[in-house]
Amino acid sequence: MYKTRTTRTSRSHGTSRSHGASRSHRTSRTTRSRGATGPQGATGPQGATGPQGATGPQGPPLQGVIPTTSLLYFTFSDGQRLEYLNSDGVPQYGDAKILSPNKVSYINLFINGILQPQSTYTVEEGKLTLEESPSKDVPITLQFIIINS
Repeated sequence: MYKTRTTRTSRSHGTSRSHGASRSHRTSRTTRSRGATGPQGATGPQGATGPQGATGPQGPPLQGVIPTTSLLYFTFSDGQRLEYLNSDGVPQYGDAKILSPNKVSYINLFINGILQPQSTYTVEEGKLTLEESPSKDVPITLQFIIINS
């Protein structure tokens, strides 16, 4: 915020006027004064992408194959349900149960062959819960990956 302050100063003009008359002179001077900080403004547009950085050093070589186990649970959507249990699995495609997340390294859910974000489902031992029901007869595949030590 800016404030304008007006001051008066006197100047004497001795010989040109009789009796030492003085003339008033006005000057304006701007001074700065800070008020309270206002609210944050809106975020501006994103800038251009910068140049790609240098390639980092190569990591250490792998010491052989990492042993893993991959188990699959299969079922089909009925178009309405959000919860699927071990008993809903289709035995012709495998007999894996819905495992506890604490007993596996990774869990992937595929609906109609498309990997789903983890935020769209929850898994607990024996039960899969979806946020939205897939269309009727759409395959649901839950993959469990265990990294064996």
